[in-house]
Amino acid sequence: MEEQKSVEEWDSYISNFLKHTDVTSEDQIFVVVSAEEVDNRDEKSVRLHLETDQIKYIFDLNKTNAVFLKDNGIKHPKDVIGKKLSFKIVQARNPQLNKEVPSLRICKVD
Repeated sequence: MEEQKSVEEWDSYISNFLKHTDVTSEDQIFVVVSAEEVDNRDEKSVRLHLETDQIKYIFDLNKTNAVFLKDNGIKHPKDVIGKKLSFKIVQARNPQLNKEVPSLRICKVD
């Protein structure tokens, strides 16, 4: 018999996704505490769980950010755990809105 998931608490359903307004500067450090595979519509992606100043965030890697990590020596997605990331705010086209919107790009990985 399949185990039924608990719906007793909201905590597992409410997420604090990292937004451009959460990034104060390119010097701000976010530590990757875990990584997992998620299904986004018809494709899979990597979701990072980040922490900075005792605040936890979730950040789904798009192709641009995944390529940045790979090009900077992260051989496997799980190898990013424990790394320190910095972000910059850029303008990127949102195809659903058909306009430029603020977006986050990883600019440094240590």
